[in-house]
Amino acid sequence: MNQNCQSKQFLINIKKNKQYPKFGSTEDWKKFCLKLKKTQNNFKDLMNKNIKVYKNNAPAGLITGYYEPTIKVSFIKNQKYKHPILKKNKMYNLKSRSFIDKNYNVEDVILWTDDYINLFFLQIQGSGIGIFEDGKKVKVAYEGNNNLPYKSIGKILIKQNKINPKQIDLFTIKSWLRNNREEAYSIMEQNKRYIFFKIEETRKSIHPKGALGLELKPNFSIAIDKDNYPIGIPFIIEYLKEGKHKLAISLDTGSAIKGANRADLFTGNNSDSEKIAGRLKKQIYLYALIPYSN
Repeated sequence: MNQNCQSKQFLINIKKNKQYPKFGSTEDWKKFCLKLKKTQNNFKDLMNKNIKVYKNNAPAGLITGYYEPTIKVSFIKNQKYKHPILKKNKMYNLKSRSFIDKNYNVEDVILWTDDYINLFFLQIQGSGIGIFEDGKKVKVAYEGNNNLPYKSIGKILIKQNKINPKQIDLFTIKSWLRNNREEAYSIMEQNKRYIFFKIEETRKSIHPKGALGLELKPNFSIAIDKDNYPIGIPFIIEYLKEGKHKLAISLDTGSAIKGANRADLFTGNNSDSEKIAGRLKKQIYLYALIPYSN
């Protein structure tokens, strides 16, 4: 929470949210942040005395996971590296995935990669790490999208009876795409949302930044629906089947994250991150934490 309090964008975001001041006014948050700054050790006592819990009346929702993938890259196009990673250009606005793939401007290519399926999932995750054949790494950061709607290919595969709904996750989807190359693109192109990237040569932070420009913390930062809540506020996540409650901070949002009890947990960029994110699918309630007005 200290990180949020130090961000000017946090208070700006609180005020411009259409729910304002339902989840605390900027003055309420300034007062809380000041108390937080002065608090040495007793964070729990501070929370008990200055924060109230907001429970929405919506049905139980879902928490899923997202991670930062690693993708093989090259600055030079060849027979192996032939799929472009593109920077943002207004000419792609409102153009479909298939149109962009066929009509991109070579000058907009920032890197080439060796596998379209991995590129597709890089776009789903929103940022990643590019690794060259010599081992050098670069940050491949989100720069924008084509302003067309996101569509879950998992739901498409279920609807077409290609994957059992009880078995659907990141790994069964990837496996189906790799085992059905002739049909794979026709499935992927139904997600018309196309993501553009930029290169950050020096990785100043270990993890990517969320919608507030703050670094995401693995297994602690969540993406929420910004139509329901202002980004930046803390939450308690209740995992219904386990009966567990965990603290989280909302630092991000996403087009697939819709609803008062819907969240996406950032799981990091290590070897276990994809496994955790790919299989995370649990019923939850979200409880927003709001400063008292006093």
